[in-house]
Amino acid sequence: MATITNLRLANLRALVVDDMATMRQNIRNQLGQLGIGLVDQAGTPDEAISYIRKSGYDIIVCDYNLNRETNGQQLLEFLRSQNLLSPATMFIMVTAEAAYDLVASAAEFQPDAYMVKPLTGAKLLERIERLLDKQNALRTIVGRLKLKDTAGAVAECDKMLQAAPKWALDILKIKGAALLELSKPEEASTVYSQALAMRDDLVWARLGIATCHQIAGKLDDAKAAAQEVLASNAKYIPAYDLLAKVAESQGNEQEALEALNQSYEVIPSARRSRMVGDIAYRTGDLEKAKTAFSRALTHTKGSLTAQPSDMLSLAQVHVDAGEAAQALQVLSSAPKHYIESSTFAATQAAVQAQAHIKLGNGIEAEKAFALAKSLVDSTRADASALALAKAAFSIGRDDEGAEILKKAVMADHENNRLVSLARKVLKDTGKEELASQVVDHALSEVTAIVAEANALMRKAQFDESLAKLDEALAAMPENTGVLLAAAQLHLLWMSQKGLNLDYVAKVNNFLSKLDVLMPGNERVAKMYRFLRETLSRTAKKE
Repeated sequence: MATITNLRLANLRALVVDDMATMRQNIRNQLGQLGIGLVDQAGTPDEAISYIRKSGYDIIVCDYNLNRETNGQQLLEFLRSQNLLSPATMFIMVTAEAAYDLVASAAEFQPDAYMVKPLTGAKLLERIERLLDKQNALRTIVGRLKLKDTAGAVAECDKMLQAAPKWALDILKIKGAALLELSKPEEASTVYSQALAMRDDLVWARLGIATCHQIAGKLDDAKAAAQEVLASNAKYIPAYDLLAKVAESQGNEQEALEALNQSYEVIPSARRSRMVGDIAYRTGDLEKAKTAFSRALTHTKGSLTAQPSDMLSLAQVHVDAGEAAQALQVLSSAPKHYIESSTFAATQAAVQAQAHIKLGNGIEAEKAFALAKSLVDSTRADASALALAKAAFSIGRDDEGAEILKKAVMADHENNRLVSLARKVLKDTGKEELASQVVDHALSEVTAIVAEANALMRKAQFDESLAKLDEALAAMPENTGVLLAAAQLHLLWMSQKGLNLDYVAKVNNFLSKLDVLMPGNERVAKMYRFLRETLSRTAKKE
Protein backbone atom coordinates (compact mmCIF):
# COMPACT_ATOMS: atom_id res chain seq x y z
CA MET A 1 0.00 0.00 0.00
CA ALA A 2 1.31 3.44 -0.84
CA THR A 3 2.45 5.66 1.99
CA ILE A 4 1.00 9.16 2.45
CA THR A 5 4.15 10.60 0.86
CA ASN A 6 3.71 8.46 -2.23
CA LEU A 7 -0.03 8.65 -2.82
CA ARG A 8 0.58 10.73 -5.97
CA LEU A 9 2.37 7.68 -7.45
CA ALA A 10 -0.44 5.22 -6.78
CA ASN A 11 -2.30 5.73 -10.07
CA LEU A 12 0.78 5.81 -12.27
CA ARG A 13 1.56 3.07 -14.78
CA ALA A 14 5.17 2.08 -15.44
CA LEU A 15 7.17 0.01 -17.93
CA VAL A 16 10.62 -1.38 -17.14
CA VAL A 17 12.84 -2.19 -20.14
CA ASP A 18 15.97 -4.24 -19.50
CA ASP A 19 17.44 -7.31 -21.18
CA MET A 20 18.36 -8.84 -17.80
CA ALA A 21 15.41 -10.47 -16.03
CA THR A 22 16.89 -9.99 -12.56
CA MET A 23 17.38 -6.25 -13.14
CA ARG A 24 13.85 -5.88 -14.53
CA GLN A 25 12.37 -7.61 -11.53
CA ASN A 26 14.53 -5.60 -9.12
CA ILE A 27 13.35 -2.26 -10.59
CA ARG A 28 9.78 -3.55 -10.75
CA ASN A 29 9.92 -4.38 -7.03
CA GLN A 30 11.36 -0.97 -6.19
CA LEU A 31 8.61 0.81 -8.12
CA GLY A 32 6.03 -1.37 -6.38
CA GLN A 33 7.42 -0.41 -2.99
CA LEU A 34 6.99 3.26 -3.96
CA GLY A 35 3.28 2.62 -4.43
CA ILE A 36 3.18 2.10 -8.22
CA GLY A 37 0.98 -0.95 -8.64
CA LEU A 38 0.86 -1.25 -12.44
CA VAL A 39 4.35 -2.16 -13.68
CA ASP A 40 4.94 -4.04 -16.96
CA GLN A 41 8.28 -5.51 -17.98
CA ALA A 42 9.94 -5.80 -21.41
CA GLY A 43 13.14 -7.71 -22.13
CA THR A 44 13.72 -6.43 -25.67
CA PRO A 45 13.14 -3.18 -27.61
CA ASP A 46 10.53 -4.92 -29.78
CA GLU A 47 8.66 -6.14 -26.71
CA ALA A 48 8.76 -2.61 -25.28
CA ILE A 49 7.40 -1.14 -28.53
CA SER A 50 4.55 -3.69 -28.52
CA TYR A 51 3.62 -2.77 -24.94
CA ILE A 52 3.77 0.95 -25.66
CA ARG A 53 1.58 0.63 -28.76
CA LYS A 54 -1.07 -1.16 -26.70
CA SER A 55 -0.93 0.91 -23.50
CA GLY A 56 -0.06 4.36 -22.32
CA TYR A 57 2.59 4.72 -19.61
CA ASP A 58 3.34 7.49 -17.16
CA ILE A 59 6.89 6.25 -16.52
CA ILE A 60 9.34 4.21 -18.62
CA VAL A 61 12.56 3.12 -16.93
CA CYS A 62 14.90 1.86 -19.66
CA ASP A 63 18.42 0.47 -19.53
CA TYR A 64 20.81 1.95 -22.09
CA ASN A 65 22.46 -1.39 -23.02
CA LEU A 66 19.68 -3.60 -24.36
CA ASN A 67 21.09 -5.73 -27.17
CA ARG A 68 23.45 -5.56 -30.13
CA GLU A 69 20.79 -4.31 -32.54
CA THR A 70 19.11 -1.58 -30.50
CA ASN A 71 20.16 0.30 -27.37
CA GLY A 72 17.97 2.38 -25.10
CA GLN A 73 18.83 5.62 -26.89
CA GLN A 74 17.83 4.18 -30.25
CA LEU A 75 14.59 2.90 -28.72
CA LEU A 76 13.83 6.40 -27.40
CA GLU A 77 14.68 7.86 -30.82
CA PHE A 78 12.22 5.48 -32.50
CA LEU A 79 9.45 6.15 -29.99
CA ARG A 80 9.79 9.93 -30.25
CA SER A 81 10.17 10.02 -34.05
CA GLN A 82 7.08 7.81 -34.45
CA ASN A 83 5.08 9.85 -31.90
CA LEU A 84 4.47 6.78 -29.76
CA LEU A 85 5.14 8.57 -26.47
CA SER A 86 2.71 10.92 -24.78
CA PRO A 87 4.25 14.31 -23.90
CA ALA A 88 3.40 13.44 -20.28
CA THR A 89 5.38 10.17 -20.29
CA MET A 90 8.52 10.33 -18.14
CA PHE A 91 11.35 8.44 -19.87
CA ILE A 92 14.20 7.62 -17.49
CA MET A 93 17.40 6.24 -19.02
CA VAL A 94 19.56 4.03 -16.83
CA THR A 95 23.28 3.84 -17.60
CA ALA A 96 26.45 2.48 -16.09
CA GLU A 97 28.63 5.23 -14.62
CA ALA A 98 31.38 4.58 -17.18
CA ALA A 99 28.95 5.21 -20.06
CA TYR A 100 27.10 8.17 -18.59
CA ASP A 101 29.22 10.98 -20.08
CA LEU A 102 29.00 9.55 -23.60
CA VAL A 103 25.27 8.86 -23.41
CA ALA A 104 24.31 12.18 -21.82
CA SER A 105 26.42 14.36 -24.11
CA ALA A 106 25.69 12.64 -27.40
CA ALA A 107 21.98 12.01 -27.02
CA GLU A 108 19.96 13.45 -29.89
CA PHE A 109 16.60 12.73 -28.28
CA GLN A 110 16.99 13.60 -24.62
CA PRO A 111 15.19 11.46 -22.03
CA ASP A 112 13.53 13.24 -19.12
CA ALA A 113 16.24 12.00 -16.79
CA TYR A 114 19.41 9.92 -16.63
CA MET A 115 20.10 7.67 -13.67
CA VAL A 116 23.39 5.94 -12.97
CA LYS A 117 23.49 2.35 -11.69
CA PRO A 118 22.97 0.99 -9.11
CA LEU A 119 19.39 2.17 -8.70
CA THR A 120 17.71 2.36 -5.31
CA GLY A 121 14.10 2.99 -4.37
CA ALA A 122 15.08 6.27 -2.71
CA LYS A 123 16.85 7.52 -5.86
CA LEU A 124 13.91 6.53 -8.04
CA LEU A 125 11.44 8.25 -5.73
CA GLU A 126 13.47 11.45 -5.68
CA ARG A 127 13.77 11.56 -9.47
CA ILE A 128 10.13 10.66 -10.21
CA GLU A 129 8.78 13.18 -7.72
CA ARG A 130 11.00 15.89 -9.18
CA LEU A 131 9.69 15.09 -12.67
CA LEU A 132 6.11 15.19 -11.38
CA ASP A 133 6.78 18.55 -9.74
CA LYS A 134 8.18 19.84 -13.03
CA GLN A 135 5.17 18.54 -14.98
CA ASN A 136 2.82 20.20 -12.53
CA ALA A 137 4.70 23.53 -12.67
CA LEU A 138 4.79 23.59 -16.48
CA ARG A 139 1.32 22.17 -17.17
CA THR A 140 -0.20 25.47 -18.35
CA ILE A 141 2.67 26.01 -20.80
CA VAL A 142 2.46 22.43 -22.10
CA GLY A 143 -1.31 22.80 -22.36
CA ARG A 144 -0.89 25.79 -24.68
CA LEU A 145 1.64 23.89 -26.79
CA LYS A 146 -0.74 20.93 -27.11
CA LEU A 147 -3.34 23.36 -28.48
CA LYS A 148 -0.66 24.67 -30.89
CA ASP A 149 -1.08 28.06 -29.24
CA THR A 150 2.59 28.98 -29.42
CA ALA A 151 2.05 32.66 -28.66
CA GLY A 152 -0.05 31.66 -25.66
CA ALA A 153 2.74 29.33 -24.52
CA VAL A 154 5.22 32.24 -24.61
CA ALA A 155 2.85 34.33 -22.48
CA GLU A 156 2.52 31.43 -19.99
CA CYS A 157 6.33 31.14 -19.89
CA ASP A 158 6.55 34.79 -18.83
CA LYS A 159 4.01 34.19 -16.06
CA MET A 160 5.74 31.04 -14.85
CA LEU A 161 9.18 32.67 -14.77
CA GLN A 162 7.77 34.88 -12.02
CA ALA A 163 5.70 32.20 -10.28
CA ALA A 164 8.12 29.24 -10.46
CA PRO A 165 11.74 30.47 -10.67
CA LYS A 166 12.91 26.99 -9.62
CA TRP A 167 12.16 25.84 -13.18
CA ALA A 168 13.54 28.95 -14.90
CA LEU A 169 15.96 27.12 -17.20
CA ASP A 170 13.32 24.64 -18.35
CA ILE A 171 10.92 27.51 -18.98
CA LEU A 172 13.51 29.53 -20.89
CA LYS A 173 14.32 26.51 -23.06
CA ILE A 174 10.63 26.13 -23.98
CA LYS A 175 10.21 29.87 -24.52
CA GLY A 176 13.25 30.07 -26.81
CA ALA A 177 11.99 27.21 -28.97
CA ALA A 178 8.50 28.74 -29.10
CA LEU A 179 9.85 32.11 -30.21
CA LEU A 180 11.84 30.41 -32.98
CA GLU A 181 8.63 28.72 -34.10
CA LEU A 182 7.02 32.15 -34.19
CA SER A 183 9.90 33.40 -36.40
CA LYS A 184 11.17 35.80 -33.74
CA PRO A 185 14.90 34.99 -33.73
CA GLU A 186 15.95 38.26 -32.07
CA GLU A 187 13.63 37.69 -29.10
CA ALA A 188 14.66 34.03 -28.92
CA SER A 189 18.34 35.04 -28.88
CA THR A 190 17.64 37.28 -25.87
CA VAL A 191 16.02 34.33 -24.08
CA TYR A 192 18.98 32.06 -24.77
CA SER A 193 21.34 34.77 -23.53
CA GLN A 194 19.29 34.96 -20.32
CA ALA A 195 19.76 31.24 -19.83
CA LEU A 196 23.52 31.49 -20.45
CA ALA A 197 23.77 34.31 -17.91
CA MET A 198 22.39 31.83 -15.36
CA ARG A 199 24.64 28.96 -16.49
CA ASP A 200 27.30 29.46 -19.12
CA ASP A 201 27.69 25.71 -19.84
CA LEU A 202 24.24 25.25 -21.41
CA VAL A 203 24.95 23.70 -24.80
CA TRP A 204 21.31 23.90 -25.88
CA ALA A 205 21.28 27.66 -25.29
CA ARG A 206 24.48 28.17 -27.29
CA LEU A 207 23.04 26.16 -30.16
CA GLY A 208 19.79 28.11 -29.76
CA ILE A 209 21.68 31.31 -30.55
CA ALA A 210 23.24 29.62 -33.59
CA THR A 211 19.74 28.62 -34.73
CA CYS A 212 18.58 32.22 -34.30
CA HIS A 213 21.32 33.28 -36.72
CA GLN A 214 20.25 30.60 -39.20
CA ILE A 215 16.56 31.59 -39.11
CA ALA A 216 17.52 35.26 -39.48
CA GLY A 217 19.49 34.36 -42.61
CA LYS A 218 22.88 35.05 -41.01
CA LEU A 219 24.28 31.78 -42.27
CA ASP A 220 27.98 32.49 -41.71
CA ASP A 221 27.26 33.51 -38.10
CA ALA A 222 25.15 30.39 -37.62
CA LYS A 223 27.93 28.20 -38.98
CA ALA A 224 30.56 29.83 -36.74
CA ALA A 225 28.34 29.50 -33.66
CA ALA A 226 27.59 25.81 -34.35
CA GLN A 227 31.29 25.11 -34.87
CA GLU A 228 32.02 26.83 -31.57
CA VAL A 229 29.53 24.51 -29.86
CA LEU A 230 31.27 21.48 -31.38
CA ALA A 231 34.70 22.79 -30.39
CA SER A 232 33.69 22.40 -26.74
CA ASN A 233 31.38 19.39 -27.21
CA ALA A 234 32.24 17.36 -30.29
CA LYS A 235 29.47 14.88 -29.57
CA TYR A 236 26.52 17.30 -29.56
CA ILE A 237 24.45 15.92 -32.43
CA PRO A 238 22.02 18.85 -32.99
CA ALA A 239 25.01 21.07 -33.84
CA TYR A 240 25.93 18.78 -36.75
CA ASP A 241 22.33 18.93 -37.99
CA LEU A 242 22.41 22.73 -37.93
CA LEU A 243 25.71 22.75 -39.83
CA ALA A 244 24.12 20.48 -42.44
CA LYS A 245 21.11 22.82 -42.78
CA VAL A 246 23.34 25.85 -43.16
CA ALA A 247 25.52 24.08 -45.73
CA GLU A 248 22.48 23.06 -47.80
CA SER A 249 21.12 26.62 -47.65
CA GLN A 250 24.49 27.82 -48.96
CA GLY A 251 24.36 25.27 -51.78
CA ASN A 252 27.21 23.21 -50.34
CA GLU A 253 25.72 19.72 -50.26
CA GLN A 254 29.13 18.07 -49.88
CA GLU A 255 29.72 20.00 -46.66
CA ALA A 256 26.23 19.03 -45.47
CA LEU A 257 27.03 15.39 -46.18
CA GLU A 258 30.25 15.64 -44.19
CA ALA A 259 28.43 17.13 -41.20
CA LEU A 260 25.83 14.35 -41.18
CA ASN A 261 28.54 11.72 -41.67
CA GLN A 262 30.31 13.04 -38.58
CA SER A 263 27.04 12.85 -36.65
CA TYR A 264 26.76 9.18 -37.60
CA GLU A 265 30.21 8.54 -36.17
CA VAL A 266 28.94 9.91 -32.85
CA ILE A 267 25.61 8.06 -32.87
CA PRO A 268 25.68 5.17 -35.37
CA SER A 269 21.92 4.81 -35.55
CA ALA A 270 19.53 3.84 -38.34
CA ARG A 271 18.08 7.36 -38.43
CA ARG A 272 21.52 8.92 -38.83
CA SER A 273 22.32 6.38 -41.57
CA ARG A 274 19.19 7.36 -43.47
CA MET A 275 20.06 11.05 -43.28
CA VAL A 276 23.54 10.37 -44.62
CA GLY A 277 22.19 8.06 -47.31
CA ASP A 278 19.57 10.56 -48.45
CA ILE A 279 21.96 13.45 -49.02
CA ALA A 280 24.70 11.18 -50.40
CA TYR A 281 22.21 9.88 -52.99
CA ARG A 282 21.06 13.38 -53.95
CA THR A 283 24.67 14.52 -54.41
CA GLY A 284 25.47 11.48 -56.53
CA ASP A 285 27.83 9.79 -54.04
CA LEU A 286 26.44 6.32 -54.65
CA GLU A 287 29.12 4.47 -52.68
CA LYS A 288 28.40 6.50 -49.54
CA ALA A 289 24.67 6.13 -50.09
CA LYS A 290 25.05 2.38 -50.49
CA THR A 291 27.06 2.11 -47.27
CA ALA A 292 24.59 4.30 -45.37
CA PHE A 293 21.44 2.42 -46.39
CA SER A 294 23.18 -0.93 -45.80
CA ARG A 295 24.00 0.25 -42.28
CA ALA A 296 20.39 1.29 -41.70
CA LEU A 297 19.26 -2.22 -42.63
CA THR A 298 21.88 -3.74 -40.34
CA HIS A 299 20.88 -1.51 -37.41
CA THR A 300 17.24 -2.57 -37.63
CA LYS A 301 17.47 -6.16 -38.90
CA GLY A 302 14.74 -8.27 -37.33
CA SER A 303 13.46 -5.32 -35.31
CA LEU A 304 10.15 -3.46 -35.19
CA THR A 305 12.20 -0.31 -35.75
CA ALA A 306 12.97 -1.44 -39.32
CA GLN A 307 11.64 0.79 -42.12
CA PRO A 308 10.76 -0.63 -45.56
CA SER A 309 12.19 2.49 -47.23
CA ASP A 310 15.73 1.40 -46.26
CA MET A 311 15.47 -1.69 -48.47
CA LEU A 312 13.93 0.24 -51.35
CA SER A 313 16.54 2.99 -51.13
CA LEU A 314 19.42 0.50 -51.13
CA ALA A 315 17.97 -1.32 -54.13
CA GLN A 316 17.60 1.96 -56.06
CA VAL A 317 21.22 2.87 -55.28
CA HIS A 318 22.35 -0.53 -56.59
CA VAL A 319 20.41 0.04 -59.83
CA ASP A 320 21.91 3.50 -60.29
CA ALA A 321 25.38 2.10 -59.61
CA GLY A 322 24.92 -0.49 -62.39
CA GLU A 323 24.48 -3.37 -59.92
CA ALA A 324 21.07 -4.57 -61.11
CA ALA A 325 21.49 -8.16 -59.88
CA GLN A 326 22.29 -6.94 -56.35
CA ALA A 327 19.20 -4.70 -56.46
CA LEU A 328 16.96 -7.64 -57.32
CA GLN A 329 18.60 -9.70 -54.58
CA VAL A 330 17.90 -7.00 -51.97
CA LEU A 331 14.26 -6.72 -53.04
CA SER A 332 13.76 -10.48 -53.06
CA SER A 333 14.52 -10.57 -49.34
CA ALA A 334 11.56 -8.31 -48.47
CA PRO A 335 9.43 -9.83 -45.69
CA LYS A 336 5.81 -10.68 -46.43
CA HIS A 337 4.36 -7.82 -44.37
CA TYR A 338 6.33 -5.31 -46.46
CA ILE A 339 4.92 -6.66 -49.73
CA GLU A 340 1.38 -6.48 -48.32
CA SER A 341 1.75 -2.69 -48.39
CA SER A 342 0.70 -1.33 -51.79
CA THR A 343 3.15 1.57 -51.45
CA PHE A 344 6.09 -0.78 -50.86
CA ALA A 345 4.94 -3.17 -53.60
CA ALA A 346 4.61 -0.29 -56.08
CA THR A 347 8.11 1.03 -55.43
CA GLN A 348 9.56 -2.49 -55.36
CA ALA A 349 8.07 -3.25 -58.78
CA ALA A 350 9.24 0.08 -60.23
CA VAL A 351 12.83 -0.54 -59.09
CA GLN A 352 12.64 -4.13 -60.36
CA ALA A 353 11.57 -2.79 -63.78
CA GLN A 354 14.66 -0.57 -63.88
CA ALA A 355 16.89 -3.48 -62.84
CA HIS A 356 15.47 -5.85 -65.47
CA ILE A 357 16.09 -3.29 -68.22
CA LYS A 358 19.74 -3.03 -67.19
CA LEU A 359 19.97 -6.84 -67.31
CA GLY A 360 18.35 -6.95 -70.76
CA ASN A 361 15.14 -8.60 -69.50
CA GLY A 362 12.63 -6.50 -71.47
CA ILE A 363 9.61 -8.74 -70.89
CA GLU A 364 10.20 -8.89 -67.12
CA ALA A 365 10.71 -5.14 -67.07
CA GLU A 366 7.34 -4.53 -68.79
CA LYS A 367 5.58 -6.86 -66.34
CA ALA A 368 7.12 -5.12 -63.33
CA PHE A 369 6.31 -1.68 -64.77
CA ALA A 370 2.67 -2.64 -65.36
CA LEU A 371 2.38 -3.88 -61.78
CA ALA A 372 3.95 -0.74 -60.38
CA LYS A 373 1.72 1.48 -62.49
CA SER A 374 -1.39 -0.30 -61.22
CA LEU A 375 -0.34 0.31 -57.60
CA VAL A 376 0.99 3.89 -57.66
CA ASP A 377 -1.32 6.60 -56.33
CA SER A 378 -0.91 9.39 -58.88
CA THR A 379 -2.10 12.04 -56.40
CA ARG A 380 0.83 11.48 -54.05
CA ALA A 381 4.38 12.75 -54.28
CA ASP A 382 6.42 9.87 -52.91
CA ALA A 383 9.24 7.47 -53.69
CA SER A 384 6.95 5.14 -55.65
CA ALA A 385 6.01 7.89 -58.14
CA LEU A 386 9.65 8.89 -58.66
CA ALA A 387 10.72 5.26 -59.09
CA LEU A 388 7.87 4.68 -61.57
CA ALA A 389 8.86 7.73 -63.61
CA LYS A 390 12.44 6.49 -63.68
CA ALA A 391 11.23 3.06 -64.81
CA ALA A 392 9.13 4.62 -67.59
CA PHE A 393 12.11 6.56 -68.94
CA SER A 394 14.28 3.43 -68.63
CA ILE A 395 12.00 1.34 -70.83
CA GLY A 396 11.57 4.11 -73.40
CA ARG A 397 8.17 5.46 -72.39
CA ASP A 398 9.31 9.06 -72.23
CA ASP A 399 5.87 10.71 -72.51
CA GLU A 400 4.54 8.50 -69.73
CA GLY A 401 7.59 9.17 -67.56
CA ALA A 402 7.24 12.93 -68.08
CA GLU A 403 3.56 12.85 -67.11
CA ILE A 404 4.22 10.78 -63.96
CA LEU A 405 7.02 13.10 -62.92
CA LYS A 406 4.96 16.22 -63.60
CA LYS A 407 2.11 14.91 -61.41
CA ALA A 408 4.55 14.05 -58.63
CA VAL A 409 6.01 17.57 -58.61
CA MET A 410 2.55 19.15 -58.76
CA ALA A 411 1.41 16.98 -55.86
CA ASP A 412 3.91 18.68 -53.53
CA HIS A 413 5.55 21.56 -55.38
CA GLU A 414 6.97 23.25 -52.26
CA ASN A 415 8.93 20.14 -51.24
CA ASN A 416 12.48 21.08 -52.23
CA ARG A 417 13.79 17.57 -51.61
CA LEU A 418 11.15 16.09 -53.93
CA VAL A 419 11.88 18.65 -56.65
CA SER A 420 15.60 17.92 -56.35
CA LEU A 421 14.96 14.18 -56.71
CA ALA A 422 12.67 14.78 -59.69
CA ARG A 423 15.48 16.63 -61.46
CA LYS A 424 17.80 13.75 -60.54
CA VAL A 425 15.44 11.27 -62.23
CA LEU A 426 15.79 13.23 -65.46
CA LYS A 427 19.56 13.51 -65.10
CA ASP A 428 20.02 9.79 -64.32
CA THR A 429 17.96 8.74 -67.32
CA GLY A 430 19.62 11.14 -69.74
CA LYS A 431 16.52 13.34 -70.04
CA GLU A 432 17.86 16.56 -68.49
CA GLU A 433 16.56 18.54 -71.46
CA LEU A 434 13.02 17.83 -70.18
CA ALA A 435 13.60 19.66 -66.89
CA SER A 436 12.06 22.90 -68.11
CA GLN A 437 9.13 21.17 -69.82
CA VAL A 438 8.37 18.85 -66.89
CA VAL A 439 9.61 20.15 -63.55
CA ASP A 440 9.64 23.92 -64.11
CA HIS A 441 6.27 23.82 -65.89
CA ALA A 442 4.72 21.80 -63.05
CA LEU A 443 6.04 24.27 -60.48
CA SER A 444 4.71 27.29 -62.36
CA GLU A 445 1.33 25.64 -62.98
CA VAL A 446 0.60 25.04 -59.29
CA THR A 447 2.00 28.43 -58.29
CA ALA A 448 -0.34 30.04 -60.83
CA ILE A 449 -3.38 28.26 -59.35
CA VAL A 450 -2.59 29.51 -55.83
CA ALA A 451 -1.84 33.03 -57.16
CA GLU A 452 -5.17 33.09 -59.05
CA ALA A 453 -7.07 32.00 -55.93
CA ASN A 454 -5.38 34.74 -53.90
CA ALA A 455 -6.15 37.34 -56.57
CA LEU A 456 -9.83 36.35 -56.58
CA MET A 457 -9.91 36.64 -52.79
CA ARG A 458 -8.38 40.13 -52.94
CA LYS A 459 -11.14 41.14 -55.36
CA ALA A 460 -13.69 39.90 -52.79
CA GLN A 461 -14.66 37.05 -55.13
CA PHE A 462 -14.57 34.68 -52.17
CA ASP A 463 -16.63 31.81 -53.52
CA GLU A 464 -14.76 31.76 -56.84
CA SER A 465 -11.46 31.75 -54.95
CA LEU A 466 -12.44 28.80 -52.77
CA ALA A 467 -13.83 26.92 -55.76
CA LYS A 468 -10.47 27.29 -57.52
CA LEU A 469 -8.65 25.76 -54.55
CA ASP A 470 -11.23 22.98 -54.13
CA GLU A 471 -10.58 22.06 -57.76
CA ALA A 472 -6.83 22.02 -57.10
CA LEU A 473 -7.22 19.88 -53.96
CA ALA A 474 -9.33 17.35 -55.85
CA ALA A 475 -6.34 16.75 -58.13
CA MET A 476 -3.61 17.32 -55.51
CA PRO A 477 -5.08 16.36 -52.09
CA GLU A 478 -1.71 16.30 -50.33
CA ASN A 479 -0.06 19.36 -51.85
CA THR A 480 1.18 21.24 -48.80
CA GLY A 481 1.22 24.63 -50.52
CA VAL A 482 -2.37 24.26 -51.73
CA LEU A 483 -3.52 22.97 -48.33
CA LEU A 484 -1.96 26.00 -46.61
CA ALA A 485 -3.53 28.36 -49.13
CA ALA A 486 -6.92 26.65 -48.73
CA ALA A 487 -6.75 26.95 -44.94
CA GLN A 488 -5.77 30.61 -45.16
CA LEU A 489 -8.44 31.60 -47.70
CA HIS A 490 -11.24 29.80 -45.82
CA LEU A 491 -10.19 31.73 -42.70
CA LEU A 492 -10.14 35.00 -44.65
CA TRP A 493 -13.66 34.21 -45.90
CA MET A 494 -14.87 33.81 -42.31
CA SER A 495 -13.08 36.93 -41.13
CA GLN A 496 -15.11 38.85 -43.75
CA LYS A 497 -18.45 37.02 -43.71
CA GLY A 498 -18.68 35.45 -40.26
CA LEU A 499 -18.55 32.00 -38.71
CA ASN A 500 -19.17 29.00 -40.95
CA LEU A 501 -18.97 25.68 -39.10
CA ASP A 502 -18.45 23.72 -42.32
CA TYR A 503 -15.44 25.91 -43.11
CA VAL A 504 -14.10 25.48 -39.57
CA ALA A 505 -14.28 21.70 -40.07
CA LYS A 506 -12.55 22.05 -43.45
CA VAL A 507 -9.73 24.15 -42.01
CA ASN A 508 -9.22 21.66 -39.17
CA ASN A 509 -9.07 18.88 -41.77
CA PHE A 510 -6.51 20.80 -43.84
CA LEU A 511 -4.35 21.45 -40.77
CA SER A 512 -4.60 17.82 -39.59
CA LYS A 513 -3.27 16.69 -42.96
CA LEU A 514 -0.48 19.27 -42.78
CA ASP A 515 0.47 18.06 -39.30
CA VAL A 516 1.19 14.65 -40.83
CA LEU A 517 2.85 15.96 -43.99
CA MET A 518 4.86 18.77 -42.31
CA PRO A 519 5.25 17.88 -38.63
CA GLY A 520 6.39 20.83 -36.51
CA ASN A 521 6.27 23.25 -39.46
CA GLU A 522 6.32 26.93 -38.57
CA ARG A 523 3.78 27.90 -41.28
CA VAL A 524 1.31 25.32 -40.01
CA ALA A 525 1.71 26.65 -36.47
CA LYS A 526 0.95 30.16 -37.77
CA MET A 527 -2.20 28.85 -39.46
CA TYR A 528 -3.38 27.33 -36.18
CA ARG A 529 -2.94 30.76 -34.57
CA PHE A 530 -4.88 32.35 -37.44
CA LEU A 531 -7.69 29.81 -36.84
CA ARG A 532 -7.88 30.63 -33.12
CA GLU A 533 -7.82 34.38 -33.78
CA THR A 534 -10.50 34.09 -36.49
CA LEU A 535 -12.79 32.04 -34.26
CA SER A 536 -12.28 34.53 -31.44
CA ARG A 537 -13.11 37.52 -33.67
CA THR A 538 -16.13 35.91 -35.28
CA ALA A 539 -17.45 34.80 -31.88
CA LYS A 540 -17.29 38.42 -30.65
CA LYS A 541 -19.16 39.62 -33.76
CA GLU A 542 -21.90 37.08 -33.08
